[in-house]
Parts: sequence; structure tokens; C-alpha cells
Amino acid sequence: MDEAGANYEQEAQAQRIAILTVATNIHAIRWINALAGRGLDLIVITQQPPLPGDYHPSVRFALLPFRGRLAYLLNALVLPRIFARTGAPLLHVHYAGGYGATVWLSGIRNSLVSVWGGDVYDVPGRSALHRRAVCGALEKAALITSTSHVMKAQVERLGVSTPVDVVPFGVDTERFRPGLRPKTQDRLVIGTVKTLARKYGIDTLIRGFDLALRDPHFRALDPELHLVGGGTAKQEYEQLAASLGLADRIRFHGQVRHEQVPAILSGFDIYAAISRDDSESFGVAIIEASACGLPVLVSDAGGLPEVVENDVTGIIIPRDDPAAVSRALLRLAADPAMRQKMGAAGRQRVMRLYEWSGCVDAMIAIYTRITGSGVMTGRQNGFARLVQRTTKAREPSCFPTRFAKGL
Repeated sequence: MDEAGANYEQEAQAQRIAILTVATNIHAIRWINALAGRGLDLIVITQQPPLPGDYHPSVRFALLPFRGRLAYLLNALVLPRIFARTGAPLLHVHYAGGYGATVWLSGIRNSLVSVWGGDVYDVPGRSALHRRAVCGALEKAALITSTSHVMKAQVERLGVSTPVDVVPFGVDTERFRPGLRPKTQDRLVIGTVKTLARKYGIDTLIRGFDLALRDPHFRALDPELHLVGGGTAKQEYEQLAASLGLADRIRFHGQVRHEQVPAILSGFDIYAAISRDDSESFGVAIIEASACGLPVLVSDAGGLPEVVENDVTGIIIPRDDPAAVSRALLRLAADPAMRQKMGAAGRQRVMRLYEWSGCVDAMIAIYTRITGSGVMTGRQNGFARLVQRTTKAREPSCFPTRFAKGL
């Protein structure tokens, strides 16, 4: 082993975990920073360099060398060597599609794989090869974590025998809390913080809002609909709002940083999430809204009903049903006391079930359980052995000489 590698092996004796993830993903950033804040020694393996300031200063990075359409295939050739040189006893893979395929092709066994939604709902249906890659990554894992029980059931429907633990995305209830800023207007504000894409049913929300405006009592509240988020469908939704004559009642705020979200939620009276796809496997934004004391209006898609107690913390309606959106909005708008009661109950439920520190505790316990069993092998399958005999794989230039803190 060279000097840099030897020094690397002699570093802090904190629990060391290698995490294979998209470094720019907000959920990856939140998980990794929380775990690093608990003192874990984390090495992030990724194709994308992190943005400055996104990560805890103790987190280190190794860049995979290949980009483009074949990257997931080609990076499988170097991943076993990179992982071995981290000295970590466990490789935690975020998302069973993409990087999950890389792990499957690499032959690394007994990793921890976290499924997040589209990887088990959408990717397996693209082709037989996609299904084989996702199922192969899951089947070779020591354990799978899912953010919701409904997604755990989806993993089991794929025929995967690996055990699945449910570890939800949590909420920092100190950051997300009621009353972060006083409302400056008397009008009723309905809002959502979501990517403007078809799967999230923003069009259904707009049409339901339009139907509700036909009620004179609702209209007397001078309501506005605030859509917070960027996305490919923004222009389409702006045109829809204009065609319905709602340009003066619907506000498009664009994409915001996550740290801005608590203050934005404080300006809402009602939070709405009307997704249409089951790949919406867990409602992070919904529990953030509940933590801020907001009543929530959600569709029955995917894992959304799992984070809402119907008629207690919010209202659950059928997906793709503007009339149901309208009825629920009219009901919530007409009863401020009910909104306040639902919001308070929602916050209590979040603190009981989704407090961020408890979710981080659960993930650390899983790390300890797996690494204590000594099951990591790093064995290669036939594909990886064959290609490595015929291709000289190159290591990422940042490892180990540019394997640095705070890259």
C-alpha cells in the first residue's frame, strides 16, 4: 500500500461507511450530513462533485471516472477497487436503479441498498434488463431500507427475498415548526413545494382550485395558490393557469433551497400534495408541512396516505380528481378551527413517528447490525472478472491523492 493509502487506513476510528450516491441529491445531502454530525467517518463515492458548502466538513469524496450513457456499466469495473481502498466494512447504496446496477455488475455483495421510489416502481418496467439489474442489486444486498411500508410491499412484489427495514426520511422539528414568520395578509393561502412535473399532479391541483373559486364563500377569502418549485412543466402550468383566468391568483415561485422551505411553509394556510404516481413513495414535503402545523390535503398515491391520518391531520382524496380537490379545499377553507386542530395533530404525529434524530438513530443501528456480522465480501461476478481481464480500468484521479476533506 502506498503512503497515502497507509495514512488513510490509520485515520480516526469512528465507524466508517462508504456511500454510493448522487452527491447533489437533497436527500443524500441530508442523510450524509446528519450521519457525519453523529461522528461517523463517511466516504462518498459518486460521479458528481458536490457543490461548495453542501456537506459537513468531515465528509470525503471519491469521484468515479466514467461519465455519459455507459457510466453505470463502466464504473462497475473500478468500483470494487475503490470500495476496498476506503477501508469501510459496508457500502451503502442510495437508489437501486443507476448505482444499484453498478453494484450489481461490480459483483460487490451484501451491501446496504436504500430504495427511494422510482427505482422500484418505474425502472423495472422499462425492460427485462432494467428489472434484472434492480432485482439483482436488491437480491445481493445484505439488507434493504425503504422509506415507507407501501414501498416495502413493492420490493416484495418484485420477488426479492432480501429483508427490508422501513426507515423513513425524517424532519428536523426544530427547523420545521409553526410560527416561523407572521402572516402579512388576511387572504387564504394554499401552497405546495414540489417539482413541477406531471407525476405530482399539479394540474389537478390547479383545476381543483379553479372549481373551488366558483363558490362565493371561498372566493370571498381572496384565496391564492402558491406553487414553489422548478421543473419541466412550469410553462405548461403557467399556460393552464392563464387559460382558466387564474394568472392573478396562482403564484409560481420557482425553485428554492431547502433551508428556505420552513419560512415559506409558514406563509401557507393549507398544504396540498396531489400526486398521481405510486412512485411518490413517501411524502417528505408533507411531513415537513405537518411539522409546521399545517393541515394537509393529499392524494391516495403511493406512500402519501401513510404519512397522513385522514380527517385527523389532513384529508386524503382520490388522485386525478379535481372535483375532490375542490370539495376538500372548500371544507378546509370554511373551518379555521378544524385547520388549526389538524395542524396541531399533524405536528404531534410527526414528532412521534418522523423526528429526524430518531430516523438517524435507526440508520446507525442498521450500520452497526450489518458491520457487526462481518458479511461484506466484495466478490466479483463473472461479468466484472471477464471485462477486467480485457479492459484496463482507470481509477478516479482524486483517489487517493485527491481524496480530500471538503472537496
